Amino acid sequence: MIRLLAFLIVVFALGLGFAWLADRPGDMVVTFNGYQYQVSLMVAAVAVVAVVAAVMILWWLLKSLWNSPYTISRYFRVRRRDRGYQALSTGMIAAGAGDGALARKKTKEAAKLIRSDQEPLIHLLEAQASLLEGDHEGARQKFESMLDDPEMRLLGLRGLYLEAERLGDRNAARHYAGRAAVMAPQLAWAAESTLEELTARGDWDGALK
Repeated sequence: MIRLLAFLIVVFALGLGFAWLADRPGDMVVTFNGYQYQVSLMVAAVAVVAVVAAVMILWWLLKSLWNSPYTISRYFRVRRRDRGYQALSTGMIAAGAGDGALARKKTKEAAKLIRSDQEPLIHLLEAQASLLEGDHEGARQKFESMLDDPEMRLLGLRGLYLEAERLGDRNAARHYAGRAAVMAPQLAWAAESTLEELTARGDWDGALK
């Protein structure tokens, strides 16, 4: 809006200038290399405006050519990222629907387009795909890798807790729940598991806390 307004002001000013010159006829004489060149003021003004416009257009073209490699590469980077997030979204939906084959396919697509260190949800999708395929060991390894990422740590502990529960390893399940409860006491599953452990040990003071 501001650029349009500025453009209109410039056009209006040029119109006023040319109208002013039209009401005041005159000539401009230029001596160059022994020759005299005589033109009207209107022609001289139009020539000056044309030269300025040509210089500005040339500068814009040169600037566009200079920046074009960056612009093109940025376009493809953004397009690649968007395709990666689309694959990630489709994979998460497939995992939620129980389609392990599609979830695995979209996991591979997303991993090619987005770096896992930039988008931790790829680890979650890989773990879910492994669970749907029955590869519990692979899923456990993914959950363990999440512990190194502060943003994914609670999710990793939750996954390890559920895997320990599935295997009937109560000690491991309580260990993971205890770590999660320390980090986020508001988590119901972690608090309940920790409470069960404390009451089972007869640690009533700890349970009341």
